Amino acid sequence: MELTFDYSVYYRQNCIVPIWFLLVFGIPFLVIGIIHSIKTIKAIIRKQYSFSLKNCVGTLFMLCIWGFMFVTNASQLLRGGIFLLFEKESDTILLSGVIEETGEMRHYFGGDYDVEQNHGYGETITINGTKYYLQTYGDCKIGDVVTIEVLPKSKFVLSIKNKK
Repeated sequence: MELTFDYSVYYRQNCIVPIWFLLVFGIPFLVIGIIHSIKTIKAIIRKQYSFSLKNCVGTLFMLCIWGFMFVTNASQLLRGGIFLLFEKESDTILLSGVIEETGEMRHYFGGDYDVEQNHGYGETITINGTKYYLQTYGDCKIGDVVTIEVLPKSKFVLSIKNKK
């Protein structure tokens, strides 16, 4: 069994989409939240503003939305997506080993790959003590000897072949 994955899908879902969301949504919410916080603090210092939960809801709402956006998108970038800005498909290396562990990516922290077996969010495999990310590992299971073609910095698998 051999599975092959498209580099452009990894690039789009783990690099471009998170950066786009951070720039388009994350930064404006952060700026609005900071501006609102500064205005509120200045008004409290000048005693022109009474401190109440009602007055802080807007600030808290903006900062919470920013925090959620930042955590979900930055986690994809920090997991290896940022390396895709510098890694090309031709940088792949070939590795062989035994699958030690498998796992699914969580909904908000994986790329949306539209693969039915794992609800589309990506999966992980550990080979020789290193965790790699892929769209799906198909029928592979713990203990299988596999050969993978992987991007060395980002750890994204471009192909996996089960040696049965």
